[in-house]
Amino acid sequence: MKTVAIIIGALSLTVAAVLVLTGDPATTDAANAADAPLELSLGEGDALASCMPLDPAVLATMSPAFAATATAVDGDTVTLAVDRWYAGGDASTVVLDAPAGLEALIGGFALEVGQQYLITASGGTVNYCGFSGPATPELQAAFDAAFPG
Repeated sequence: MKTVAIIIGALSLTVAAVLVLTGDPATTDAANAADAPLELSLGEGDALASCMPLDPAVLATMSPAFAATATAVDGDTVTLAVDRWYAGGDASTVVLDAPAGLEALIGGFALEVGQQYLITASGGTVNYCGFSGPATPELQAAFDAAFPG
């Protein structure tokens, strides 16, 4: 019986040592998922699109919603560092698929390194028509009204 207890004790110490050295897989997977960037698209042009007025009540229904600063623009890919989450996320980075020319859409906007943006999306695509854009005082006031606290 003592031999079995010694073997079980040795196995327990071995498993504990492996977890300490390599990390608990459940914790490591959760940490990696939290660090994975959120990927969104700026969509495709729709010549028939029209815009509704910016309304904080409508804005409040949109998720994800966040404030971010553009850190890189590389071809059709824009990387944003999230400054604040308003709804629907916790990633520290958002990567946008941004095909050239979309800034010409109704309510579209150019993305430039160092600039701060307020972004909402639906179904993986960034919302235009004033529901996303450069962080102007007016858009910031709408986000503050839509997402208090």
